[in-house]
Amino acid sequence: MHSTACGVGASATNLSTLQSSTGGVTGSGTGAGTGSGTGTGTAAGAADAHKMVHQSNNEDAMNKIPLKSAGGLDSDEEKNGGELMQDTAAAEEARREQMRANVLAWMKKLTIVLICFIGIALISYVIISLCFSDWPKSTPNRNNSTATTLKATTKTTATPTGLVTESDADSDADAEAAAEAATSIDFGDTSTEDIAQKANNAQTEPETATTIAPAISSTTFTATTTIDSTTTTTITTTTQQPTTTTTRTTTTATTQSNPSPTLKTFTSTDEQQQQQQEQASGSDSIGNLNLLDTTTPSSEDSVPNVAASTAGTTAPPPHPGLLDQIRIDTSDQFESVLGVYQHGAVSSDNLECSKIGSNILARNGSAVDAAIAALLCNGLLTIQSLGIGGGFLMNVYSRADRHATSIDAREVAPYNVEADMFAAEPEKSHKGPLSIAVPGEVMGYHEAHSRFGKLPWADLVAPSLELCEKGYHVSQHMERALHTALPQIKEHQQYKIYLNPKTGNPHSAGTVVKPPKNLCESYQLLSDNGPLDFYNGTLAELLSQDLQDIGSIITRNDLLTYQPDVINSITMDLGEDTLYVIPPVSSGSVVAHALSILQGYNLTKDDLATEELKARTIHRITEAVKFAFARRSQLGDMHYIDAREVVSQLTNPEFGNQNRAKINDSHVLPDPMSYGAQFATNEDPEGTSHLVVLAPNGDAVSVTSSINAYFGSGLIGPRTGIVLNNGMNDFAVENNMYGLPQSQANVIDATKRPMSSQSPILLTDKSGDIRLILGAAGGSKIIPAVVEVAANVLWFQEDLRTAINAPRFYHQLLPDVLEYEDGGFSETVLHLLANRGHTLKPMSKLKGSIVTGIARNSTAIYANADYRKRGGVAGF
Repeated sequence: MHSTACGVGASATNLSTLQSSTGGVTGSGTGAGTGSGTGTGTAAGAADAHKMVHQSNNEDAMNKIPLKSAGGLDSDEEKNGGELMQDTAAAEEARREQMRANVLAWMKKLTIVLICFIGIALISYVIISLCFSDWPKSTPNRNNSTATTLKATTKTTATPTGLVTESDADSDADAEAAAEAATSIDFGDTSTEDIAQKANNAQTEPETATTIAPAISSTTFTATTTIDSTTTTTITTTTQQPTTTTTRTTTTATTQSNPSPTLKTFTSTDEQQQQQQEQASGSDSIGNLNLLDTTTPSSEDSVPNVAASTAGTTAPPPHPGLLDQIRIDTSDQFESVLGVYQHGAVSSDNLECSKIGSNILARNGSAVDAAIAALLCNGLLTIQSLGIGGGFLMNVYSRADRHATSIDAREVAPYNVEADMFAAEPEKSHKGPLSIAVPGEVMGYHEAHSRFGKLPWADLVAPSLELCEKGYHVSQHMERALHTALPQIKEHQQYKIYLNPKTGNPHSAGTVVKPPKNLCESYQLLSDNGPLDFYNGTLAELLSQDLQDIGSIITRNDLLTYQPDVINSITMDLGEDTLYVIPPVSSGSVVAHALSILQGYNLTKDDLATEELKARTIHRITEAVKFAFARRSQLGDMHYIDAREVVSQLTNPEFGNQNRAKINDSHVLPDPMSYGAQFATNEDPEGTSHLVVLAPNGDAVSVTSSINAYFGSGLIGPRTGIVLNNGMNDFAVENNMYGLPQSQANVIDATKRPMSSQSPILLTDKSGDIRLILGAAGGSKIIPAVVEVAANVLWFQEDLRTAINAPRFYHQLLPDVLEYEDGGFSETVLHLLANRGHTLKPMSKLKGSIVTGIARNSTAIYANADYRKRGGVAGF
């Protein structure tokens, strides 16, 4: 019995089946009714293999061979010496040989295709690199502005900095001529003001108007986008010279699109315009990499997080020089940006610093790397609030371990302190040399980087050193802080760079300044020698001399012996989520208790549906915060007091249920003791900054850094340029005006950390993924601010920007006053709150807490920085 054995292709399934069923059969054969071969193996194995082939659905010749088991051969076949099995083996050998040939042929083809594909890819890469490595700034982008409809979300794409598109009136020569004229002006290395006026004759354009803004280094950039209409855009054009700005105006037409019922006309904000310019520009970046920010423009009708964006990410273009990124935010109607990203994000008090952090993430840096780089940057650009002369509390989440670690790098009291050192003159704890505590910021960087860092330390300092060379623009918040602290700082020579030499007043927002030269030299020492140089090196010696000269009691030994605390974060279940907070001296457990009380109300957005319900909800939140504040006075440095029982209570949902039962929906309780208060607390409401990071691998950082008050102690090291904190003021120094004694848990002691309201929190879902990262600045107002924003996101289903923008109300138990942002609440709501017994006091929104946050869901990552301080977000 014979069969045709070649010319038939078996499936991959039959081949693997045959190979596993027949062992060691080799041979060769030719078919046309004949075959021959040699082999090893049993007839039973070959027969079983043929059965498996027969059971398949392939319609080839091999499937039609009659199959029998070895025990089923008839006598004729036995007499013929197993001719059937020999033919079958021969056919199988021929078939396998054919398949080997087919496989080799396909492999050759595949290899050729792969080689061609790789060659094309390499050629394309080279061509693209050559095209974009030196992208001319004068190349127009014909896609200047597009309006895209996605529910209530509008995205705008801008052209490169210095370009005006969609108009025949503009040309490459115009832009280049203006740049050359501008760069020919030399203003020296000192701080610059009114520089735009000096460039008044640098550019002449017959077709477009030239506008020069007085008293600032650039003009406000605004862009109004409408559907099916024209748009007038004022575009800021800057050069690589750090002191020159020109402005050109043109009328452009927007891209036509189908209007959506939910899409509203909007006006781009300063921050959005700056981000648009940065995304499209084409020169070197801070940190050698800039990322394309995908942001939704400011709008009062924000959509829920889950619908905020479905847009994918695009490759980031090159980043312009720092001073090409004009950010003038002097308008009274500044609105924050909701950043929408897919991989990672950073939110901080300064847009440029957020971008530096985002760039670190894009270079495969860790979340901690990004946080440190952004903090170092803010230590220059937001010097009024934080810096290497202060301390921080950092909450670090590891997605792989589903575990959070707390790094307490707060300032500590010097060794040579006395518990009553401020009893006779308490004002000395506010300003001056005795108010300075031993800085912990840089040692905290070292500890965090040693444990969680990935990039070299010097890479984290490098972007700040570049800022030292190029300078930066004074923000509106810095200008306001300078005016606040003017009586203290104007007496010190080191602060002169922040003051107008002609008037003696602080530089206005937009003025280009450089950080103090000696502070930049201190950064260089940190870069060259590592962070430990701050405590036991050249920088430590210089700082010790500074402290001695200004009259501080901090010694070189205080620096040498400083150590941060590294401990596990405290966890608490919040519904199906897990809340991570930092143990005392952080007030994270206080925030946790307030949220635990509120969780039992099962709050939803329906609780804000009417004025009466809104007043009741505000009352409940306020009462929960007051119960939490009552226990805060029992917390302090855990090295000096045993507060484990108090912390355990605050993070126990059952204790939250007990206090919730005490809340009366119709009236406040009669006195602070009714809420459990035993002691009073005090804290400055000013110089602090919060920063949040979410990395592509799911790791996260929530960190609050502070020098306590604006410009800390008011003193700056003459050799180091370091602004020194006034952390000693956070200790309990006097009895409270309401008759409650100051907390003994927070009295002054050598090497002790003062209690703080700083509350960096992390929230993960049941899968272990980050859901919310929050924190705030603002002294004791931090606690109610974090509670309110978290409630807005978790229970009232607000998107992150709306949650942070929402008008706030503050109560800290003592004084017994409910402060509220003026203009944020209706008279009806205020009347209903007063009827419940609240003593109401309006306050400016600029005097409240500053929140930064990142939220995440299955759709995207969302980042927002509080408009109250005009911060910025970045990501990719």
